[in-house]
Amino acid sequence: MSRPQPVLASASILPAVSILATLLAQPAAAQVLEASSDATIRDRLCLGGECADDPSPEFVADGFTASLEINDFRSRIDFVDTSTDSFPNTSWAIELNEPNLPIATGGTEYFAIQDTSAGTVPVLIRGSAPTDSLYIAGSGAIGLRTSLPQMNLHIVDTGRFTEAGIRLEDTTGTPYSWDLRGNNAGFYLFDVTANRLPFQVRPGAPSSSLEIASTGFVGIGTESPGAPLEVSNNDTFSYFRITAAQAAINQSADMTFTGGPLGTGEFRYNIVDGDGPEMRLNADGDMMLDGTLTTGGPTCAGGCDAVFDAEFERLSVTDHAALMWENGHLPAVGPTLPGAPMNVSEKVGAMLNELEHAHIYIEQLHDEARARDAVIADLVARLEAVEAR
Repeated sequence: MSRPQPVLASASILPAVSILATLLAQPAAAQVLEASSDATIRDRLCLGGECADDPSPEFVADGFTASLEINDFRSRIDFVDTSTDSFPNTSWAIELNEPNLPIATGGTEYFAIQDTSAGTVPVLIRGSAPTDSLYIAGSGAIGLRTSLPQMNLHIVDTGRFTEAGIRLEDTTGTPYSWDLRGNNAGFYLFDVTANRLPFQVRPGAPSSSLEIASTGFVGIGTESPGAPLEVSNNDTFSYFRITAAQAAINQSADMTFTGGPLGTGEFRYNIVDGDGPEMRLNADGDMMLDGTLTTGGPTCAGGCDAVFDAEFERLSVTDHAALMWENGHLPAVGPTLPGAPMNVSEKVGAMLNELEHAHIYIEQLHDEARARDAVIADLVARLEAVEAR
């Protein structure tokens, strides 16, 4: 029994009868069909210069027969829109493979969707692209190299690049490229152009390792930072380290907050050199230093060492004492009230001024005492001489 040939059916009965009569009158081979009204082909169809007279063998793929086959040395479908300019009228084409060059001279194998009006190729699939290069699930999730996308966009690397990634490249002006990459070593931002890695998250990093709150506050170890920068951990102390890798001796210093010996809180500063902290400050404001304290020094508004200058106008001992008792404080030092803040540098400079005044007055009193002692010794000698006579 011979293979059934393509049959044309039309929405209009008379054209269909005419076409059917033409088909029955011709031999069993590929037919040239013409219809003046809508028609339907109820069997398989082959288009192109390479189609066989009996196209059935060409239509078999993976055990199934294809309804439509385009068989030619250059397979292409053009969609030509003849609408006027007042309507959408872009024309499109589906094209397979580069038509002008053989593979040996660089011809490209591809499946492409062309915008023939604009002369662009918005979609192109290269030959030998792997399975699931682009997969759109029923949920709308998109998989790249996976048929089981678990998020809106799921990218899987199967060994081509050793890691999954996204490249962001600017080709305008000065070209520059960045990568977002992820592998078993971490998730990181890579500066491709400069070949640097400015940001990385290692696998297993705890929750809220770095958190930016809606306030703009940054938390390290906390999801709700209460300050522009808060460092927190679930321990009896928390600290951050400052390191200068090229420092000659000690490279790092720690800023630590701990409960302290009384559990009331203590801030510590520690050079990482193997000994204890160099500074402690407790909740009462008490400070302990392992070394010395040096300040920028006082302004010396009271004179400081100027009391030794010949031009300096010093009060007499009597006037100085009177002023001291009248005001209730040393003239150069000024008042020091209970609970009031005190500028230690200024106070130290003022006390030095008063101390130097005191030493000058002591020397003056000492000179006066020596003069009196000399007068007394002279009087005693005269009295003894009188008594001897």
